[in-house]
Amino acid sequence: MRARASLLLFVLAALLAAAPARHDRTIDPATRVDHDGVPVARPAKRDIGLYAHMFHQAIVMPISHFFDLPDKILWLLGPMGVDLRQEAANANAFDEVPNSTWFTNRNHIRAVSPAEIRRGPFDGILPEKPWTVTELKKGGFNAGFQIKDANDKHWIIKLDRVGYPRASSGAGVVSSRLVWAAGYNISLEQAVLFRRDDLRFETQVASAAPDDPPVEPSRLDEMLEHTARSTDGSYCADASLFLPGKVVGPIDFSGKRKDDPNDWYRHRNRRELRGLYVFYSWLNNWDVKDQQSLDMFDETQGKEGHLHHYLLDVNGSLGAAAEGAKPLPYGYEKRIDFGGIGKRLVSFGFIREPWRKAPQRSGIASVGNFEGDTFHPKRWRPLQEVPPFHEMSPRDAYWGAKLVCSFSDAQIQAAIDAARYEDPRAPVYLIEVLQKRREKIARYWFDRVAPLDYFEVRSERLHFHDLARDLGMAQARSYAVELSSSASGVPERSFVVSSTEIPLPHNAPHGSTLSLELSLSGRSAKSVHVDLQRSGSGWVLTRIRHA
Repeated sequence: MRARASLLLFVLAALLAAAPARHDRTIDPATRVDHDGVPVARPAKRDIGLYAHMFHQAIVMPISHFFDLPDKILWLLGPMGVDLRQEAANANAFDEVPNSTWFTNRNHIRAVSPAEIRRGPFDGILPEKPWTVTELKKGGFNAGFQIKDANDKHWIIKLDRVGYPRASSGAGVVSSRLVWAAGYNISLEQAVLFRRDDLRFETQVASAAPDDPPVEPSRLDEMLEHTARSTDGSYCADASLFLPGKVVGPIDFSGKRKDDPNDWYRHRNRRELRGLYVFYSWLNNWDVKDQQSLDMFDETQGKEGHLHHYLLDVNGSLGAAAEGAKPLPYGYEKRIDFGGIGKRLVSFGFIREPWRKAPQRSGIASVGNFEGDTFHPKRWRPLQEVPPFHEMSPRDAYWGAKLVCSFSDAQIQAAIDAARYEDPRAPVYLIEVLQKRREKIARYWFDRVAPLDYFEVRSERLHFHDLARDLGMAQARSYAVELSSSASGVPERSFVVSSTEIPLPHNAPHGSTLSLELSLSGRSAKSVHVDLQRSGSGWVLTRIRHA
């Protein structure tokens, strides 16, 4: 008996250790906007070492999860219905992410036109020539340099590797436009061509940062020898516009800035960052780490202002990498993949990894290694652990899938057009693969969470969309409904409807509530819970929760 009591106490302690913490801030649950742009003093600049960070994310964090005892107990209790996964802190009552300095609801709420997507953020401006070289590019693996254009705009020029014209620059242009149209803040990437004669030096030696050696023209010439050229002999590159504001360092994808009163939630608990896993799996943006982001301080009142949170550098996406074509394991295994290592040890090296079986080689230098035939939405892997991705719940994944599936073929084509591929095979190949991956994402995540959304009350009826049907991925089907109400005379009942509208009780008094649980008849996808309240003579939506 004493042993049983001890075991019970041990399990309870483990469950309490794993239980969700309180949200970092209490806000109006129905808010459509997080007003997190209140003027504050500029936070301190965050500096992190690249290799120390990569070691921590790639080795330390996975090992810590392996020895996380409460996590293992919850996994064992999963079949009994125990799930204490902490849900996203900033999803509102309608299961959406409010607009904020992190994210602005765009395409899945109101379609972004193909013309806007083709332009991209910051009105799609281009670097006007001639360009004045100011210094070499800092950080990252792409070779490049910084310039000031003819309009005094500052840009980073990232060069395509010789033999792979538009591979890296094209991936950056396409992916950044789709990421922006989804709602994220991201830098403007433009596909550019230039000649050596377009480059200027204020003197024979370009100006440089105090601690850096000056940029000699000969050093630039040596760099250009390894740069891809277009058919007319011009050099191929990506031009990335400097972001507005003052740099205060990269985002911490795990915690939050303690010296920023506007930073309300731990970043691993933000839904837009959790759902980013699904979006990046679509684009195969395998290089995700703190250094691929940047916080910029925008002064609005004297020395006070607020931060804007940006994603950066999606040139390592689709089938590309700094070296041209993406290495085959990227997107299938982490840089140090303990699961893969374990399988190889157990099988004495005879296992055939998924990336070896995937037909990734496109045969198109501008595309690199990219495929959709064997892509699996849940098995996609960035190079290292990303805390919000690790914390992603089914609701977060559904939200991310909804973003991906909001893009039409015409919108994807517009993003591809902006890359200005010279090889006519590249746009055709890319849109086919992105279509395949989009469909797989929809089928996988919509099979796990019922894709019933965009609820609206009209004429005493609850209308909704079945996203799978809207996408042509499902035929007409039935929906099981469980209805309960606080109003007397409105009985609890279960019924099935075959259309995307549900009749609501019309005789309920003011202030009474109504709850509906909607699921797909005969399917195992998690249901959707909808709450309404009677206000005057009509029903008002008060809460929506998927899964």
